[in-house]
Amino acid sequence: MSAPHAPSSGKPSVPRPPAPLVALPEEAGQPLAARIAVKGSAEGLESFDVLARGPATEKAMQMALSSSGAVRAVVLIAAMPPPDSALVERFAALKIPTLVLFGTRDAEIPAEAGRRWRALLPGCQIVWLYDAGRDLPADRPAAFAELVLDFLSEPAAFLVNRRSGALIP
Repeated sequence: MSAPHAPSSGKPSVPRPPAPLVALPEEAGQPLAARIAVKGSAEGLESFDVLARGPATEKAMQMALSSSGAVRAVVLIAAMPPPDSALVERFAALKIPTLVLFGTRDAEIPAEAGRRWRALLPGCQIVWLYDAGRDLPADRPAAFAELVLDFLSEPAAFLVNRRSGALIP
């Protein structure tokens, strides 16, 4: 059974061609590392997707704001919403497809974080990955990879896992 797709202009949904994925290290939350990671990561790329974890969330949002439309999608892992409301408002105005992932066993991030992201970015997708802690890629590597690849291939049609037709258990 396939998952429902978002309505479109009547044309069949076609997955996007792959784009480079710029993964910001958690250290990108630190001032010097952030400048190096953000400046060097996307240099020379026409379009790319951004993946950031925890403290690098703000830098991912800043990268999207400063990249002149080159960022196609953003994936945030175990991320609290940044306290800078002006940054969030400017990022939300870009309407970049955004996926925010949490683990159900993450003791540091409260469930309220998902509700807060949803209030700040109404168009973002929030997914809680069952039986994963703070390190989703290590705790549930196959499920994590499938979620991210599914989202990046068709962000507008991302509702549930297309292959299984069910939310990731």
